[in-house]
Amino acid sequence: MFNAKGTIVKVLPKTSGITGKGNMWEKQEYVLEHSEKYHTKMKFSICSFDGPIENSLNVGDKVDILFDIESREYKGNWYNDIKAYSVTK
Repeated sequence: MFNAKGTIVKVLPKTSGITGKGNMWEKQEYVLEHSEKYHTKMKFSICSFDGPIENSLNVGDKVDILFDIESREYKGNWYNDIKAYSVTK
């Protein structure tokens, strides 16, 4: 697990659906600016597989996130996902 601190600068559109077991899932993505000096940003997501995401974040929120990086291959290309497991305002 990794840690990052910064400010939410963008809230991306939420996606949702139904799992194979009939449960609702949601995924919310955010852009975090973690260096004010260099304006370095990263996109991360929060997922819920048992209903709506609680306590969503807003632009301007100062947060500390614990996250993991996952990679997957699709048609010969590799993609990274940054998934937050804990978010503290």
